[in-house]
Amino acid sequence: MIRVGFLSAVRHAESYLPTFLADPRTSLVGVAEADDAAEWIVADSRRFAEQHDLPLLSPAALLAPGMCDLVVVCSEPTRHAELAIAALDAGIAVLVDKPVAVSVAEADRILAAQERSGATVCVVNRLRSPAVERLRGWVDAGHLGLPLHVDVEWFASGAHFATSVERPELVTDPALSGGGELLNFLLYPVDYIRYLTGLEVVEVYAEAATLFQQPHRDAGVEDSAVVSLLLENGVTATVTLARAAAAPGHGPVSSSIRLLGSHGHAIADDDKPAISVFRTDGLQAERPVDGPSSVIAVERYLDELIGALANGRAPRYTLRDARASLAVTEACYAAVRDGRPITLGEESTGAKSEQ
Repeated sequence: MIRVGFLSAVRHAESYLPTFLADPRTSLVGVAEADDAAEWIVADSRRFAEQHDLPLLSPAALLAPGMCDLVVVCSEPTRHAELAIAALDAGIAVLVDKPVAVSVAEADRILAAQERSGATVCVVNRLRSPAVERLRGWVDAGHLGLPLHVDVEWFASGAHFATSVERPELVTDPALSGGGELLNFLLYPVDYIRYLTGLEVVEVYAEAATLFQQPHRDAGVEDSAVVSLLLENGVTATVTLARAAAAPGHGPVSSSIRLLGSHGHAIADDDKPAISVFRTDGLQAERPVDGPSSVIAVERYLDELIGALANGRAPRYTLRDARASLAVTEACYAAVRDGRPITLGEESTGAKSEQ
């Protein structure tokens, strides 16, 4: 039995809780929040604990020896590194909500704590999405030849902003979020690109703007960005992301991946997996393949994580993978600031993905 505790519960905790509640391999021990945290933070964590009949503990109590086997960090992003390191220093495995940290320097501090403690650090990702796994299978089978270019579109719908984000300031206030939508979302497209090509990003160029959302404009952070990436071996990639007025999908977020290879190309719709059927009369029908990929991806990842911890293994997606994607994001902010391409060195991108 893996004993699970939440260290803060102000962001995405509601998304992860059902999997831990339903899994017979896990038991929930409580929620912890620092007494000196902002009043609304303590109130939100307390509300989460009460709604799910969990005790609200102090961080010291949650991290006490023998209390937890896994701590889930669901605070505002600017506290991710601090809370993850506290759990690691207590010798406890950690699952960190995205982004793993708000800077590469913070990610390196988490890496150092992981090496000191020997405990496992896990980071939320969407690589277990059915659409992404299917596309990776086609690449591995050689159906597309050598990858030449990857294009990813990632759009969040502004119409769902009030319901899909616990508090808008968790995304828009740099004191809480660490940045705008580049920091909030770019890790997913970069994860996809690294996973599908097996290549690291070596150079980035990016432009960002605030086009749609007044809360972002008021906070001085971007709601949209266009990113151009140069990977190893001359492979290229582009990413378009935005929290737009309306996204093309039916839910809060929709994304699609286009992979161009030397022998063919493929498109993966990560929003609503379905087979489109075109008939001779010109009508089209859709046959759903799975449920929403975003939900399935997180559920599959958590299932894989629980199994890995139960058997003493590390999950496939590692802290170094998360650091590599964060390094690309950080370079994009530098490119926006300086108005020029930014080269990433080996010290910036981290180790190659072991996917």
